[in-house]
Amino acid sequence: MEKDWIITIQALLNGRSEEFDNADKKQVRLVRHKDNRIVKVIDGKEYSNSLYDLYLNDHDVFLSYQSEQLEKNFKDVTYIVAFIGEEKNESRFVGVFRNDGIIREIEDYKGDKQVKFNFTELDGFDNLKERVVIEWKNPISWRQNYKNEMPVIRIDRGLREGNIPIFSRFEDVVLNYSQLQSIFKTENAEWKSKLESCNCIYLILDKNTGKQYVGSTYNKDGIWGRWKSYALTGHGDDKDLNKLLDSDPDYAKKYFQWCILETLPLKILEEQAIDRESLYKRKFGTREFGYNNN
Repeated sequence: MEKDWIITIQALLNGRSEEFDNADKKQVRLVRHKDNRIVKVIDGKEYSNSLYDLYLNDHDVFLSYQSEQLEKNFKDVTYIVAFIGEEKNESRFVGVFRNDGIIREIEDYKGDKQVKFNFTELDGFDNLKERVVIEWKNPISWRQNYKNEMPVIRIDRGLREGNIPIFSRFEDVVLNYSQLQSIFKTENAEWKSKLESCNCIYLILDKNTGKQYVGSTYNKDGIWGRWKSYALTGHGDDKDLNKLLDSDPDYAKKYFQWCILETLPLKILEEQAIDRESLYKRKFGTREFGYNNN
């Protein structure tokens, strides 16, 4: 039978980890994470984020999601090769994990025991992780035997380069403080060109309290010119944010998240930008319930 692919994920993984090469492949499973539920309960907490958002921005939560499984599905499995489902049958490789056993029981689920496994990621696959996209054969089955060959569709740039997400669209920008610092410290050319191209209305979320701060940019260097101050200080000289960092210098690193609500022209007048900013403050109630004072 003639094969209609150049290489499979199995062939790509071979020779990168002696431990995995020596594993009994009958005890290895291919696992595709694709969860369309609006609310997911992970470690006892409810999350409405997509799996992609959890993977990129709350990675520990994603790993907990992966580890909470029915005991019967993985009790005799020694390794999993994990993927995140994308469009149609496409699936992105996100790592190989060793099953180090059960950490604790969670609950009985429809007569089956749900437990938390201790999945430990193996080294050796970093140059493939997040870059390799395969076609997932038999999409109804999210857990398959390793012998089921999965063809590689493409190898692309991936989701991140180091700590910095790949820029896609302004609407998709969600950055924590470490990522913001990395972008400005390295003067990442792609991000710099995008952020210098326009101004914006932005929002800073305090993930500890849920409070928000809405701001605007209106300068010739665009978003880049304003956010540079945040990268340097964490607070950007905003009064209430400054207070938080005075009490805890690591507060921004632990809790702050930046996103873009609306792009604005590079040559926008200050008055016009502030008018748009005020509209979003009213929408989100950030004067009454957030960190805006004006």
